[in-house]
Amino acid sequence: MTGWKIFSHSIEMISRNFQQAVQIFLVPLVLIALVIFAMVGQMASELTMHGNGASVPIGMVGPGMFLKFFLLSLVVALISMWGIVAWHRYVLLEEMPKGWIPRLNPSNIVMYLLRSLQLMLVSMVCMLPVAFIGSAIVQAGGVIGAVLMVVCLVAVSVFVGRMVLVLPAAAIGASFGLSDALRATQGQWPTFLAVGFFIFLANAVAAVILLGLSSVPWLMNVVQLGFSAVLSLLNISILTTLYGYYEEKRSI
Repeated sequence: MTGWKIFSHSIEMISRNFQQAVQIFLVPLVLIALVIFAMVGQMASELTMHGNGASVPIGMVGPGMFLKFFLLSLVVALISMWGIVAWHRYVLLEEMPKGWIPRLNPSNIVMYLLRSLQLMLVSMVCMLPVAFIGSAIVQAGGVIGAVLMVVCLVAVSVFVGRMVLVLPAAAIGASFGLSDALRATQGQWPTFLAVGFFIFLANAVAAVILLGLSSVPWLMNVVQLGFSAVLSLLNISILTTLYGYYEEKRSI
């Protein structure tokens, strides 16, 4: 099954290149943690009245606070993409990390951000009609309507998922758009459906393990951080594998 081969190859990619993964992602992750810690602390102090712990109602939050939140999200996204782009380039271009500071590729990072926003917009355009029509079908058709809505949502998710190849393409500076991604993955919806299922299964297993650790909060939090890092890297590696397999015709 191609879906399983792509999923397992992505896991092997991480295990074979674990040292390089740490070199690429450690500094960006530390920077993200510091930025979030600093900004959340500042925002929390501004949301507290007279230091007595009374929270400010959401209606009293000024536009400056929302602007800060937007800027925080943008900074975190750009730092994340710094590491993600470096990982894509390491795997696809063999651009080896040197030391503990990933190579900075500003133009590729900006393009990666723009492609991400483009995919978000396409997802919204595709999902909103399905959600509106699906809600009416559910109300009219009960269980059958709910099943039909789930099928439609999965179909749209697979369709949009085929376009994610534009992300690693942006990381390596390739001229590769949404239409190119759809062309490269034409007729491959079963593979994308299978990959999505395995990703869901991996997240479900992690959730079950965390639930079992809920009686020990500190341990659960530590394990949750580890799972988040590993699953995020797995998703990035799957993107890399998909591009390498479908566009560059690499073997897996």
